[in-house]
Amino acid sequence: MAEGLTGWRLHVGVIFPTPVPPRAVLEFYEAVPEGVDMTTVSLTIRQLSDDDMDEAIKGMERAAKQLASFDVDLIYQSGVPPVVRRGSGFGDELADRLSQAAGLPAITDMSSVIDAMRTANLKTLAMATPFEQFINDRLIQYLAAEKIEITNNAALGIKRNVEIRRLPIPVEYTVARKTYLAAATKPDGIYIPCGGWGSIHNIELLEKDLDTTVVTWLNAMIWSSLRRGKVAGAIHGFGKLLASL
Repeated sequence: MAEGLTGWRLHVGVIFPTPVPPRAVLEFYEAVPEGVDMTTVSLTIRQLSDDDMDEAIKGMERAAKQLASFDVDLIYQSGVPPVVRRGSGFGDELADRLSQAAGLPAITDMSSVIDAMRTANLKTLAMATPFEQFINDRLIQYLAAEKIEITNNAALGIKRNVEIRRLPIPVEYTVARKTYLAAATKPDGIYIPCGGWGSIHNIELLEKDLDTTVVTWLNAMIWSSLRRGKVAGAIHGFGKLLASL
């Protein structure tokens, strides 16, 4: 019917904080239904320092305008460290700014993750990240303001994005598993941010092995984009959140 057209059901414009991780693109297309595409713009973060994160924030509205010129249907901002750097509520503020810049609906990573957690009734979570601990601490504080508690967290302490991308895929699974099992009381779920490590294929493994629910940056991005874009239909093989569509 519309074969050959980009995003004939939904065309998502994604702002990545770094050059686009190739595995993220591959796994997006492994999961989404036919007729859903994405076009990306990359920002300038090379390492997870406050200076780099502030520069990325400055470039986001320009990136949203650029994506709008490629006939995307909505804007999705990926990456939580720059958002939590600005404190509670900034995800919603940034979504409004991006929407105004592009003239399109806009979603932020942090806002979509929170929406996913609330929809799945996840009030307590274990969190595993490759970040330095100060970013984890900001994430914990940001989520606490949304009445979501991180009961145990692990930070691998990596600053440079290129080093995060060198992590073997199983590291995400093992760190998340250990963090979940080490929590003093069983959390409702697991939260795994950061697009530079791991795999969408770890989600269902963790959920089955631990009898839990997992929210990551990628399943939240796909879930929230398809809901906002009114593309219906359960997606199986990648965990409970996408199966709930």
